[in-house]
Amino acid sequence: MLWVGKGRAMKDFEKFFEDVPSDSLSAVITVAMDMNASYNKLVTKHLPKARIVYDRFHMQSQFGRDVFGTVRLDEAHRHKAKEKEILADISNDTDKETMKSLKQEAKAEKQEYSQLKKLRWSLFTNSDKLSDSKTEQLQSILQDHHDLAVCYAMKEEMCRLYELTDYQQAVIGWTKWFQAAKESEIPALVRFAVRKEKRLPSLAAHAIYSISTGKLEGFNNKIKVAKRIGYGYRDDDFFFTLISYLSIPSVRSPSHKKL
Repeated sequence: MLWVGKGRAMKDFEKFFEDVPSDSLSAVITVAMDMNASYNKLVTKHLPKARIVYDRFHMQSQFGRDVFGTVRLDEAHRHKAKEKEILADISNDTDKETMKSLKQEAKAEKQEYSQLKKLRWSLFTNSDKLSDSKTEQLQSILQDHHDLAVCYAMKEEMCRLYELTDYQQAVIGWTKWFQAAKESEIPALVRFAVRKEKRLPSLAAHAIYSISTGKLEGFNNKIKVAKRIGYGYRDDDFFFTLISYLSIPSVRSPSHKKL
């Protein structure tokens, strides 16, 4: 079943429940969605018996952006600031040996900065899919950056939790994950855990219903490619949602170029 709707506000998505026959809605047993509060409220209102499953893609994507992105850039900026600080200590009165040493220190800080800036995809990629050289480079950087190493370990544990097939084990696992995150004293990680902890039951529900909004994300990516190819054509914006009897993916808001 395919349903197309314009907009992503509650009133826009409400139309889906008006258009779809009630007997079809009664067949829905679980719903995959992102963590938009509007979708949660609407599904709870119209499908009170359906189990909500928060999408793995969005959880990991937000962790990458809000935690990894913040911590990695903070670490990189510290090296950049340290490089500038070292170079500022060099003056015309600095003797050659000291100047050489300071320049080497500044160069090392610059290299650390550059490596951290390029580290993004290695951090996001599952460890078993990294090449030996990438793994060695990643481990070398993690050894020297405590906060980044903690966040990486939390990312790996999150991936493991999504492989669980027992709900109670998933609840226990996510509970420990959130507790460890809050005790890390890493601001970005703590904020993420506090925001997401209240979603625990629907995160653990993935162990029962291994569904996601992956197909919808695939369509969105195709639309983004079409936008790039059709750059310059008249823009005809529309938003759409794909909904099946057993899964209601999240509503996204891409733009489509009329080719």
